[in-house]
Amino acid sequence: MRLSTLVNSVHDVFEPDLAMADVATVSEHDRYQASAGIAAAAAYVAERAAAAGLADVRMLSFPADGTQRWWTYRSPLSWTPVRASIALGDAALLRYPEQPYTLAAYSAPVPRRRIPVVRWSKAQACSLARGALVVADDGTEFGAVAGALGPAGAVAVAADPLARRTDRLPGQTGRLELPPGSRLAGFSLAPGLLKALLDAADRGDHVTVEVAVDQVRRAMPVVTGCLPCSVESGEEVLLTAHLCHPRPGANDNASGVAALLGAARVLTRKDGPGAGRGPGIRFLWGPEFTGVAAYLHDVVMAGAARPPVLAVNVDMAGQDVASCGGPLVIERGPDDIPSFLPALAERCAGLLPARRSYSGAVPCDPWTWRAVPFAGASDHALLADDPVRSAVIALGHWPDRANHSSADTPELVDPAELRRTAVIACATAAAVRGRADSELSGDIAEAALSWAAARILAVLPGQRPAGPAVAAGLDTIDPLADDSARRLLKHRSAVSREVTRSVSAAGVGPEWVRSAQAWVASVAEVVADRLPPVTPAGAREASGAGGAVLERRWTGPANLRALMAAARPEDRDWLASQLAADRGGNYTRATALMRAVNGGRDRHEVTWWAALSSELPMTGGFARRFLGVLGAAGWTSGGGCE
Repeated sequence: MRLSTLVNSVHDVFEPDLAMADVATVSEHDRYQASAGIAAAAAYVAERAAAAGLADVRMLSFPADGTQRWWTYRSPLSWTPVRASIALGDAALLRYPEQPYTLAAYSAPVPRRRIPVVRWSKAQACSLARGALVVADDGTEFGAVAGALGPAGAVAVAADPLARRTDRLPGQTGRLELPPGSRLAGFSLAPGLLKALLDAADRGDHVTVEVAVDQVRRAMPVVTGCLPCSVESGEEVLLTAHLCHPRPGANDNASGVAALLGAARVLTRKDGPGAGRGPGIRFLWGPEFTGVAAYLHDVVMAGAARPPVLAVNVDMAGQDVASCGGPLVIERGPDDIPSFLPALAERCAGLLPARRSYSGAVPCDPWTWRAVPFAGASDHALLADDPVRSAVIALGHWPDRANHSSADTPELVDPAELRRTAVIACATAAAVRGRADSELSGDIAEAALSWAAARILAVLPGQRPAGPAVAAGLDTIDPLADDSARRLLKHRSAVSREVTRSVSAAGVGPEWVRSAQAWVASVAEVVADRLPPVTPAGAREASGAGGAVLERRWTGPANLRALMAAARPEDRDWLASQLAADRGGNYTRATALMRAVNGGRDRHEVTWWAALSSELPMTGGFARRFLGVLGAAGWTSGGGCE
């Protein structure tokens, strides 16, 4: 079977109506990581997975007392909200669960009581906060406000986390989180309610507040099922989607959950796309990060399941692009685990049937997708890191105006987009499972070879995209600048050689691999001849290696949240400020720097590798300071710390 035939057959039999029904049902539950809501959603997913025909469907339970550790990941704390309200006189201003997202995660219970409402003021926090509802008029201050108000004896804190958003949707309420075990309650406010409470504070009014929390201790559920592998293979491909997030959480991530349930229905069809005799396909649904950490630590590392050789993470699969603003994104795995997997997924995306064409000859579908470097902000990051180190990709949509808010409803999930994302994930897994088919393995090999050559050719002058604006200076590495072109070519050439080598795992013979690697090397030579000469500034940037090698000292997958908890207070504050200034960019930089620490690179080479693999500049001493944070926390050794 040709890959194009496989993609079209998966697209033809995928049932978007059933997938949207799954989105609607999962979205009805408040799916905090260890709660009654996620337990109900997990039970539904397990039932649907079994009905789809998956084998060995189980709902695993893991401790949720906040003390269990899976490497540096800590188990969540059981928390199930029941109801919450704020009333001014006889007027109900806020009611949960009727108004989703209005209650902050991990809010403490508050027996119904009448309390003063006051404005936040750092100077007056201790004197006015005791026994009060404190309202912050700037949502970005919520963490600092909540941290100060607990010791001050406040009852609750309220803020609008979307206060600075210019693309806010009507009535949209954003997510607020308190630390697990908090002594405070928290409320997330829409603009009208924020103004009403601030006006009440200015008048010296009181409000009636109530927060009820179910005291039953819940476990953390993880659902798994599989298409068994053949005896000859003994391998598994993993498809994962996280189940958690407050109601409605339709795109993030009920759509990913539904996409995999739909993929299961396709792959289990008799004589369908999943009928190959290659690796098994395992499905995993659970809380983001903690669910995968628990599964890997307690199940895979214990020998109760196979480590995946390849993994596809589906996170935010069904966004209505026109309403929410972000295209389909295929995020490749990290450059230190080269694989044909990104090339295969991208080829599957390119083979999706078009709805429109130009003059009947050229597909001109208006939908779009982008391939992007590894960022690691979802479950695939754990699978790609120690101790599993699986080849991974992630499928999703970004940006999303409705993300982490009450606006993330099923109405903003596009069934056609959900279908496309699910088909890419499903066809990718089915192609690997069917690798014994010579046509499929040949198409996988050609996709990998084309991908590898394109990555190298993209280094040519005029082909490199303009990255984020960077400040000039010797302490800045811009991997896409002309002065970095030869180093970028060397990096991508090494990755591309290993990508072509990886197709041997798809049933391709060694002779083809040797020929492909020779051709990739010749493409790199042609590109090198057309690059500008190295300038003195570029030569300075390329030198400087030879310092002490950095050694990794943390266990398990990288965990930025755990690093912040282990860091010195001044380092924690610095890192928090960097994430607040550029959450996406600096999260990716930090993740890349942690991956670059491999026991073979000094600080200079760690910084270069992180910049080249993330394709982001390292500016203003960020790399030096972050590596200093790692060293001071005891997470690395060698090279000292700053």
